[in-house]
Amino acid sequence: MNNYHFTVVVRDARSDLSELEDKFFEAGCDDALLCTYNGTVYLEFDREAESAEFAIQSALENIQSLGYKDLIVEEKGFSTLAEMAERAGMTRQALSLYAQNKRGDGSFPKPMYGLASKSTMYSWPEVATWLFEQGKLNRSHYEVANAAI
Repeated sequence: MNNYHFTVVVRDARSDLSELEDKFFEAGCDDALLCTYNGTVYLEFDREAESAEFAIQSALENIQSLGYKDLIVEEKGFSTLAEMAERAGMTRQALSLYAQNKRGDGSFPKPMYGLASKSTMYSWPEVATWLFEQGKLNRSHYEVANAAI
């Protein structure tokens, strides 16, 4: 069994944490930290499972059992360099040097969004794969980013 860390945003939940905490716990999310940001509810999981796919899918099923449907797994989407550096346990500056191809093999994934606004966002699964291939990311983070869900 491996331990997988991932975040699920529950966009259709209200942010009354005192009510939600017991509900999520009883639904099987006893391995998650319930959080809010600007009124948006999210759960940070540390789930033991045989695979990243099973860990994520079982967490989604636990949440859906409460009637929530608008769920997003953060690690399956787009991220800034700062967010990705934190996930990878790197400094933002180090990851920025890879993105500028001043370090690494020169094949860092290209940004997906935000070029005109200078707030570039990258595909985390693409960057996680690149970092894993460079030996800069542990297997569990790579597996979460590339889990088929």
